[in-house]
Amino acid sequence: MTHNHEQEHVGGNVVPFRPDTRPLPESEEVVVDAELVEEPRETWGTRRLPRPLISEQTRQRMAEGAVQLHHRATPVVVRGGKRVWLHASYLRAGAAEVGRASCDRLMQRDITEAIRQARAKGDLGMVAALEQQRRDSANARWQRIKTMLEVTGKLAKATTLATIGVGAVFVLVTVVMAVYGVAAQVWPGGEDWASAWTHGYWGGVTDTATGVADVVTGVWSLATALAPWVLAAAGITAVRALHKRGKDSDRLPAWAQHATQERTVGEVVEITPSAVVAALRDLGIAALRNAIKDDPDAGAWMLSMITQYGPGSQVDVRLPSQVTAADIMARRDRLAGNLDRAAHEVHIERSPDSEREFTLWVAQSGALDRPLPPSPLADPGFGPVDIYRDTMPWGLTPKGDPVELNLLQQHFLLAGLSKQGKTAAARSLMLWVALDPTTRIWLADLKGFGDWSMFDGLAETLIEGAGDDNFVATCDMLETAVAQMERRYEARRAQGKKGDITRAESQPGSGFEPLFVVIDEVQKLYTCTTTHPDGGDIGGNGKKSRAARAAQALHDQARAVNIHLVQFAQNPTNANLPVVVREGAMIRGSLFVGTESIARMALGEAPVDTGAAPHALRSGLDRGTVVLAPGESMDLPGGATHVTVRTHFISTEQAYTIAQRAKELRAGQQQAAIELQRRDLLADTAHVLGQQPWVKAADIPARLRDLAPTYPPYQHLDGTRLKTLLESEGVKVTARDGYPVVRLDRITAAMAHRNQE
Repeated sequence: MTHNHEQEHVGGNVVPFRPDTRPLPESEEVVVDAELVEEPRETWGTRRLPRPLISEQTRQRMAEGAVQLHHRATPVVVRGGKRVWLHASYLRAGAAEVGRASCDRLMQRDITEAIRQARAKGDLGMVAALEQQRRDSANARWQRIKTMLEVTGKLAKATTLATIGVGAVFVLVTVVMAVYGVAAQVWPGGEDWASAWTHGYWGGVTDTATGVADVVTGVWSLATALAPWVLAAAGITAVRALHKRGKDSDRLPAWAQHATQERTVGEVVEITPSAVVAALRDLGIAALRNAIKDDPDAGAWMLSMITQYGPGSQVDVRLPSQVTAADIMARRDRLAGNLDRAAHEVHIERSPDSEREFTLWVAQSGALDRPLPPSPLADPGFGPVDIYRDTMPWGLTPKGDPVELNLLQQHFLLAGLSKQGKTAAARSLMLWVALDPTTRIWLADLKGFGDWSMFDGLAETLIEGAGDDNFVATCDMLETAVAQMERRYEARRAQGKKGDITRAESQPGSGFEPLFVVIDEVQKLYTCTTTHPDGGDIGGNGKKSRAARAAQALHDQARAVNIHLVQFAQNPTNANLPVVVREGAMIRGSLFVGTESIARMALGEAPVDTGAAPHALRSGLDRGTVVLAPGESMDLPGGATHVTVRTHFISTEQAYTIAQRAKELRAGQQQAAIELQRRDLLADTAHVLGQQPWVKAADIPARLRDLAPTYPPYQHLDGTRLKTLLESEGVKVTARDGYPVVRLDRITAAMAHRNQE
């Protein structure tokens, strides 16, 4: 059905009738055919114009123009009014700031506030010093007032004396000239009175007075002419100064602060007290919002002075009651958004002294995405290092402070997800260790992609790749380190020495050289299902795991005898990184991980509870950034438990260059060791066999390295090479239970046969 609504306008009012409201059958579709009629605009405001002279069309155009003008002008007027009121608010705030600052200086409120804060912290020494400063300042102020009054009195006195002196001189000269005039009048042939007195003396006085008056009048006229301009310039300068002071004020109304913070794209937002307080207020914490709202100072007491620290700003914050630093940390992302920053550009460090205090550091926008300077290790002149004396330059904090680690007698654990720069960060640590020629490195890379191949020739043991054979070899390496630890304890007791091992006692050949046992992708070892040929499971997270037991034994006692366990794991869990393994590390670090629970496994409970958040890093964007819990390896300010490190990146090519430099540093030492000792392989093998009738060939090279740590031929010896060397000496190496074994009787027989020859 179609309803046609047509209306004709014949000079009268058109009254539309209601359409038919009766319900239509559901099957029928309603179509309305109509025409939109625009009525002419009312010609308001033109009634008084003479109708015969101005047509209705002209009136219509005038009405439409007036409406358009109104629509266009209103926003301009409103915006202009707002801008005028905004700048007037700046002037008012600037005048208030100047007045407040003057009053603060007069009343010494800054020192009084510092005394209050020092007294609240219990720093009585600082309180005494500040109170003495306040007394000295008050005395100095009164001394200045006293000096000013004395100078004013002396100046008035000098002026009075000068006036009296000038008057006396004038009277004296007048008397002298009067006597002279009388004498000239009486004296025969002299001047008459009018010539000497009237034209002479008084004429000179009058001319002098007239000249002085002319000068004064000219100066006054010039000053009168310049005064309006000088006053105008001074007024403009004062207004501009007050405007700028008010615009930078943190006491502006909220709407004015918002207008002040408007900026162009790319402009860095300045961190001001008002911005920080507003960001805290808007976190959604009712107790904090109400405390700021009810505070006469709008929460200004919460903040210390904002200081520039590296590429950002830092401020200490004290929260009101019912609010803790943990509440703020839980809303870190929202706080960053309120400050117009990315989450990784805002760092919160809880105070060890109070749950209501923390330090807030806010980076300049984009500062943390700038490239780091190259690693010092890449400098061709870097090295050798002394692990007893030097610290490892690993990177920089977001604030720009260098992070240098003490690696001596520190077990290390570094975790993170794949593709986050873990291997590069870990490899730089071991490259630095290798630059100390006295260190020893046993290394297992269970990924085997070649990331550690540059250590071939540096590491005494180098295992690359996964698989059962390498899992067995890695487990044997750990257990050999435990045996090495036990031998070092026995040797230490036999020497009768106590205390820490000194630098002199850890030289090559001493048996106490710093030994680093390194495993990359260690989670593969603890999750493998391989059974050791000698029995027992290698993997697992319980006491039945041979690898976990060996790692725990090293964590418990090894560092005292200069043996270090360094593990690098991917995405740690209770299954792939047992508690007994990870809790024994003194230095723990984490790159980006997925959740807070994984961060706790990597770093421990305390660092995460105090703000460590590797799970808040940006996946892919923060590659090489480590949240570090350094333990006792470095001192952190304020008793902090963690620090974020942007590690220096060392490429694979640079790593090979550094490794070659390390080899060259060791070459001279190794050549000297070869010249000093020519060892007998048969005699050394018989020595390490002891009373055992036979030992697997694969286990003997490690024992030989323990016997002669600095003897180069033993440093890269393995079971296959040992078998070849022994057979060249006439010792037959046979298999037992599928493994090549070396028998003591055959060694002694070969030695006897050689001696007979």
